[in-house]
Amino acid sequence: MLNLGSGIGLSITKEFVKLHRGRIYVESEFNQGSCFTVMLPVRQLDASLYTDTDHVLEHEQNYLPDSWSQKQAATSNFIRDAKKPTVLLVEDNDDFRFYIKDNLKDSFNIIEAENGKKGWQKALSMHPNLVVSDISMPEMSGIDLCKKLKSDSRTTHIPVILLTALIGEEQQLKGLETGATDYMTKPFNFEILLSKIKNILSQQEQMRKTYQKQVEVTPTEEYVESPDELFIKKVLLLIDSNISNPNFSVEKLSDDVFVSRYTLYKKILSMTGKTPNELVRSMRLKRAAQLLETGHLTISQIGHKVGFKSQKYFVKAFKAEFDVIPSRYAEKILG
Repeated sequence: MLNLGSGIGLSITKEFVKLHRGRIYVESEFNQGSCFTVMLPVRQLDASLYTDTDHVLEHEQNYLPDSWSQKQAATSNFIRDAKKPTVLLVEDNDDFRFYIKDNLKDSFNIIEAENGKKGWQKALSMHPNLVVSDISMPEMSGIDLCKKLKSDSRTTHIPVILLTALIGEEQQLKGLETGATDYMTKPFNFEILLSKIKNILSQQEQMRKTYQKQVEVTPTEEYVESPDELFIKKVLLLIDSNISNPNFSVEKLSDDVFVSRYTLYKKILSMTGKTPNELVRSMRLKRAAQLLETGHLTISQIGHKVGFKSQKYFVKAFKAEFDVIPSRYAEKILG
């Protein structure tokens, strides 16, 4: 079995903060780390207030700095609908950003950023399915934002559509050379933008299904040398080379591919339809099925050879994967 943490530490912290009528938020910066900030009232509130949310919040506000109010206002309006893809909209013109958001909000969850620097931070923290970015912006241009997204293993899989008022093939080529998926010149037909976004996300979904099918059939199959395919190829090879190691964990896998466990989870799930834990277990079991077909090893030997410490758990996991216990599987194959 894999050595996994439960991942509930932050969730528990959040619950304790809520019990004390406080707030918790996170700020992340590339190559610098993440800062989790907990805000709690500095004096005890009257217990009677705890039955009245409006009063509690009103009293709490007296203990919170202005910067917290601004941060809260910036994030409280965003509620992600799990049924919709998420689009990060990076545009410094407030009116134009509002226009695009207003036209996209029925089809997508919309995250907003008013410049490339904030767009980069939100891409890291919120993992959108696609980025739509203006090119000419303060702090960080759309070109530089696209370069950062495509050069970082945590975000290289996110497609980018660049928008610009500059006309000419040279400008378009410059945008596409950064790794952008598509390029549009202002003013543009909104329906075309909507169609482009849907087509790109549809292609991503088709690629995910293709990866999922390939992983199910051949765990170590070679792939075309694109950034995303190189990533999943490296993941599959690492799992394959550690398939007999019972102590090989998702944490070790994330270290070996130089991404966080959360990023690893998101990328593998989007490409294969499986969590990292499920992918490792599935490859172990498919290798076990290959060994059963040879008829040279006992079930106990095969279980240990594919990294299961417990034969009982191996048999249970094998049955869940193939709907038959290992001994019956071998009988069917070998006659």
